[in-house]
Amino acid sequence: MRHLIFIAGVIGIFGCEPATKGGQQQEKDTTQITQNNEKEVIMNNPELHRQDSLQGNLNDEGGGNYRYQEKDMDVALPIIAEILKIKGYQPPAKDVFQQKLHEIFAENFSAGNSCRMKEYGKFTMLWEGQGGDRDYEFPIMTYDMAASKEFGFITRIPLIASLGTFVDNDHFKVNANSAMAQGLVARNKYLFNDSKADLAILLNNDKQFLISLVEAYGYTKEPKINDLVMNEYMKGNDDGIKQVPYIIFKQGCNKQLVIREGLLNWIKEHTDKEEHRMLDAVYYYVYHQFENKGEFTLNEKRKMAAYVDNIFIPLKEKFGGPGWPTTELIFNLEPVDHGIQDYLKQQKYYNLPEVKKLYGMWD
Repeated sequence: MRHLIFIAGVIGIFGCEPATKGGQQQEKDTTQITQNNEKEVIMNNPELHRQDSLQGNLNDEGGGNYRYQEKDMDVALPIIAEILKIKGYQPPAKDVFQQKLHEIFAENFSAGNSCRMKEYGKFTMLWEGQGGDRDYEFPIMTYDMAASKEFGFITRIPLIASLGTFVDNDHFKVNANSAMAQGLVARNKYLFNDSKADLAILLNNDKQFLISLVEAYGYTKEPKINDLVMNEYMKGNDDGIKQVPYIIFKQGCNKQLVIREGLLNWIKEHTDKEEHRMLDAVYYYVYHQFENKGEFTLNEKRKMAAYVDNIFIPLKEKFGGPGWPTTELIFNLEPVDHGIQDYLKQQKYYNLPEVKKLYGMWD
């Protein structure tokens, strides 16, 4: 018979048991973790079975009548924490974790982007795009992320059935070796433990997550991930390459312009005399923005033009010739926007070095 070791301590508050101290009622956590000598982790929490039964009727999974709730996330977080612990994940200190979240998901945390995040009791939701619709706060099968405040990790919307199996109605055996667990572990070890080995795992086995980091969240600090995303476009046809400006110039919740400079710099570094299709795509995308009203304001379009010219000017000087745009973008726009030069001068050319050097000489 297996010898069971009951580990003291409780993870998360799920069950409520009345207790009095000083005349006040307090909540007592009923979750227990058991580990046997085969290193299986079994959790004792009746709430898991109740929520799993409800999740069997998720309308996201085929027309059921149950919507994923905050409670579903709450009961899943301690299971995920155990999976990560088994696999050697080291949760950062809480202040470090928050700092890294703000770096990775900067567009969600930026001022005015409240439609892309929401604080809950035990976690923060970070949506790929505009989220928070009351019926779809927790969309299944997406790369919307929940960040655990207590345990210091991120996860997609988890289903209890994907995290392990039930021994009985009260006991749940954690599965740390599933494909789902492997992706979960690699994402957190790479992002919060700076594990380059896990980045390699993600590049081989979880490309869609990395693509979502760039395209949905605007994370462009890792050159290898930028290479993955941009090379996918580069391998496509011209119509595909024309989509690149749409992942560089975005609109935030308050309709404010977001420019992903890391991707513009990627284009600068990967353009030569023969291969300049992406450069052409952003150049003409911004130029044509001035032909119609569109989603961006006039001043935002002027800013976009400045950022494009900042990479175009040195590339044109080095490689320009037949097949290239013949004129710098801002010069090209002056006939349709007589005020563009004055406005950019007022903005001190956004301190963009190539733009300041060329256009500042005319001040």
